[in-house]
Amino acid sequence: MALEFVDDAICLSGLTGSKLKSDIIGEYYPFWWGITSGGPSKNYQYATAIVELDAGTGEIYIKDTREVILGSAGHALELKFSNPNTNSLKVILVEKDVNCYEHLKKVIQRRWVRSLDVSALEGVRPNRFNIYLLNQTLDNALASLDKMTLRNTLFFFDPLRNTEYSIIENVARKRVSTFYRTGTEFILFLFTSDWFLGREPLAPLPVTDNYQRWTLEEKQTVLEADGLFGDQLWRPRILNNQPAAVREKQFIELYKYRLHKWFRYVLPLPFNPKENQIFHLILCSNYSVGVKATKNFFIGKTKNPKYTPDNRQAYTKFKEFHPDVMAGFSGSRRPPEWKILWKAIVEHEEGICDYTCSDLIEIEADAQNRQKLLEWLENAGYLIKSAIPNGWNLQIKQYKVNWEMVRDALGIELPQPLQPLSPKEIV
Repeated sequence: MALEFVDDAICLSGLTGSKLKSDIIGEYYPFWWGITSGGPSKNYQYATAIVELDAGTGEIYIKDTREVILGSAGHALELKFSNPNTNSLKVILVEKDVNCYEHLKKVIQRRWVRSLDVSALEGVRPNRFNIYLLNQTLDNALASLDKMTLRNTLFFFDPLRNTEYSIIENVARKRVSTFYRTGTEFILFLFTSDWFLGREPLAPLPVTDNYQRWTLEEKQTVLEADGLFGDQLWRPRILNNQPAAVREKQFIELYKYRLHKWFRYVLPLPFNPKENQIFHLILCSNYSVGVKATKNFFIGKTKNPKYTPDNRQAYTKFKEFHPDVMAGFSGSRRPPEWKILWKAIVEHEEGICDYTCSDLIEIEADAQNRQKLLEWLENAGYLIKSAIPNGWNLQIKQYKVNWEMVRDALGIELPQPLQPLSPKEIV
C-alpha cells in the first residue's frame, strides 16, 4: 500500500476513522500519564514511557476536510513539550518506513525543536529531551528497547493492519511478569474488516475451513491470520459461510480471549471510517480506572449511551434477597458483598474480577476475606467462574458477572456493545 503525503503529513481519510482515533488518543495520553506519573501529589516524579510502534510522521492530513491534525505520535510529543512536568516521561517513536521517518524528523523540527539538530534524538542513548527516534523494524526496535529502563509504559502497536501475536506475547511476557501486574498497557490497532472484505494485497478469508478449496491468495490470508492469533484454533469459528458481520464479531471475541492471557481488561473500540469498513483500537490493561476512562472518552465522541444502571433500585432488591448480610448496615453504609458486586458491574470491563484487583483491596484489605466475599457472590449466583487461562499458570480463581442473574434478580441490564460512529452521522 503506497503512502501519500501532503507536506509532512501522511494522507488518511475518514472523520469517523483516523480523526476520531487520533482525538481519542489525544485525550488518553495525558490522562494515562497523569495517573502513572503519580500526579501532582507526587510531583509527577514516577518514570513513564509512551512507545509508539509505527509512529508515522506525527501529522495526519485528513482528505475529507483538507486539514492537518496531530497523529498519535504528535499527541505524545505535544504532551512532552507542552507540559512542564514531563521530565520523567520518555517518548519513544519507532518508524520503519524511511519516508515516514524523514517526515517525522521534519515535523519535530518544525513544531517543537527549531534550534536543535534532530539527529541528537536518534537511537537509545540518553538525551536531555527524553525523546528517542528509531528508524528500525519492529523486531529490531523491541530489541533496542530491551536496553532501556522502562517502568510504567504504554505501548501503541499501530501498523497498517495488525501485529503478530508472537510479538505481542513476547513483550507482554517480559513486561507483565506477575499475575496481571499493572504498569504496562497495550493499545493495538486491528483493521478488522480487511480480513473479510479484503484489501490489496490481502484477499478475504475463505468461507470454508476445508483447505483444499482455498485459492493461493486465500491460503496466504489464512497464514497471516494464524500469525495474528498465534495458533490455528480460530479457523473453524471464522472460516464458514455466516454473514461477515457475525464472523467479524466472533473474530474480535477470539482475539480478546488470547489477549486476556496477559491482561485482565481488554476493550475493543470500533471505528467506521467509510462504507462497510471497520477497524478497532484495542486497549489492554490491568487497571480498571484507565479502561473505564478510555471507554468514556469514546462514548463522549460517539452516540453510544453511557452505562448507568439504577444503583438504588438494585440495592433495594439485593437487601430483600439477602437480609443475612445486611446486619449492621443501615443508612448509607453498604455491605462489602454489595460493594464488590457493584464495582464489578459498573467499573470492570466485561464484569471481570478476582481477589487481586486493586479496587477490591480498597473494599476489603484481607486477601482471604476478599476471596470469601467473591465466593459468596458466586454461590449467590451473581458471579460465574471465568475459564480464560492466564500467562503464569496460576490457579487463581477469576470471575465474571453473571449478567443473566443480575438482570433477573436486580433489574440490571447487560451493557450494550459499543457501536462505531458512522460517516452518515457526521454533518
